[in-house]
Amino acid sequence: MGINSRSVINQLILVNMHTSIINTGRMFVIREEGLESYLAYRIRGQELDLYSAYVPEVHRGRGYASQLILHGIHFAVLHGFRVKANCPAAEAYIRRNPEWHYTLAVAENA
Repeated sequence: MGINSRSVINQLILVNMHTSIINTGRMFVIREEGLESYLAYRIRGQELDLYSAYVPEVHRGRGYASQLILHGIHFAVLHGFRVKANCPAAEAYIRRNPEWHYTLAVAENA
């Protein structure tokens, strides 16, 4: 089996994270330079619904959204939840990183 470049990138993001992610109970937050980037979530049964992400324009391109989404996925895995990616950024992240597909909640109408 070859090296999965997406896995390497995910590991590098974790290693290179210099910011702390705060869990407020409703969102994961990065506070930097007086501004907040966040990934909002709600827990519904055994699902972690990632439904909204925001990164201030001056912080875009720093990988904050990816850090927050990966943190949310890790949170789900550690707590036995399935991920429901209702946020376009989370959906795109998981689509680009197939190693996380196993975490997705099964659609009821699928």
